[in-house]
Amino acid sequence: MVTFNPFNNNNLKILFLFTIVFIGSLLIGILSGLFSPLWVLAGIAALAFFFVWINRPEIALLGILIATSSIIFEDQLPLLSIGIGSLHISDILLLGSLGLIALRRLIEPKFRIVRTPLDWPLLAFLGLALLSTAVAINNSSLNFNLGLREYRVVSYYLTFFVVTNLLREEKQLRFLVRGIFTIATIVAAAMVAQSIIGRSLPFLPGRIETLQTQGVAYADITRILPPGQSIVLVAFITITIVLVFDRTRQINILFLLQWGLLGLAVLVSFTRSFWVQAGLAILILAWVAKGRQWRRLAGLGLVVLLLVTITLLLAFDQPDSRLARLLSASAERLATLGRGETLNEGSLLWRYIENEYALPQILSHPLLGLGLGARYRPYEPRIDIMAWNWDARRYIHNAHFWIMMKAGLLAYICFLWLSATFLIRSFKRWRFISNPQLKAHVLSFALTYLGVLIGAIVNPIFLQWYWTPLIGLMMGYNEVVIRKTIRESLN
Repeated sequence: MVTFNPFNNNNLKILFLFTIVFIGSLLIGILSGLFSPLWVLAGIAALAFFFVWINRPEIALLGILIATSSIIFEDQLPLLSIGIGSLHISDILLLGSLGLIALRRLIEPKFRIVRTPLDWPLLAFLGLALLSTAVAINNSSLNFNLGLREYRVVSYYLTFFVVTNLLREEKQLRFLVRGIFTIATIVAAAMVAQSIIGRSLPFLPGRIETLQTQGVAYADITRILPPGQSIVLVAFITITIVLVFDRTRQINILFLLQWGLLGLAVLVSFTRSFWVQAGLAILILAWVAKGRQWRRLAGLGLVVLLLVTITLLLAFDQPDSRLARLLSASAERLATLGRGETLNEGSLLWRYIENEYALPQILSHPLLGLGLGARYRPYEPRIDIMAWNWDARRYIHNAHFWIMMKAGLLAYICFLWLSATFLIRSFKRWRFISNPQLKAHVLSFALTYLGVLIGAIVNPIFLQWYWTPLIGLMMGYNEVVIRKTIRESLN
């Protein structure tokens, strides 16, 4: 005869779960009577996400990338007012992740703060940038909200510490990279779709404009630059290197299609600095590849050559088609990289004018700069258009000059220290990583950042909020893998 034993472990578990469900249902009923059901549901969702967040902090990092580097634009995000300003969802995720590090340090005896050679240069850069901005605000030469807004973008480099301190297992790293690939693929698909539809029905945020090259406008060719342009470039370079280095991965048609879609998205961005960055990464990849890696790279090259040949044949067969005009526009824009007259192109002249104003400001304020968010030049009729809804007098395309001028030369030296340390450690250690996927990721992030340093001469990459969290994440990822490799070599 089977009797019910109330002290049986299984029965206690069932009783405990039943009690939790009963109390939870009772609380939900009471709260629904006091507050709007929508707020109650939002609270339940937030509580559920909090528990997921604690166990899977990489999800919060992906949430930051979705909010900053996807097909969502900054002004589309809901705001949480905090009196002196407001917080975006991405701000809450970043601050919460940093808070989680402190919380775990307090309550987990075995949890230790991870220290890396990149910590001090990054903290010194952020500290000096904050100091220069605070001094400018104190001197009444800078509006508090403008300074806070620009420093907020720079603060996203703190994703570095979230990665190094909360991502300690290989499965977390894999999940993070898969998430990056997924976000990038969605952005790339949207970019290609927008390119096909054109400017008549814009559904993406960011710059959706008619392509212009050296004064020639291509009426039916649309240039697409959503916030996710950064993650698309990073994913394209990373997948290229994974295809070459990861001998454990079978090259399947879906992965090749994903790679091709990302490459097409980089193409329709019509951003020549992106093309240079991707080309530089592939050239260095060809230099460091050996044996089987070289054969895989050559195979990818043959696939691209075959697709280009088929596309050209279709274009030649219908020279007036949109495909033919797209190829012509791409070839013309690519050809401008080797022409002397490109230096006199309108977009570069704009940059020359900005630099003319920036250099005297750098010399006049060498140590702490003007402060992030400060104006550095007067109204300039050659480049300022009154109809614009933003103040271009605070904006400069050269990211290196931006840091020197706004945060000061000391902050820029710290930023170079950070960049050099990251690149030297990555290029020195990647060959010793045994896992082929992690090896490919470390090399790709280093090559991407090397291209970023060059691209930042003509694009303010270091001060764009769809780049800063991604750069911090890439640096943190490489440090986690390098630390893991060193630890394995000592055992």
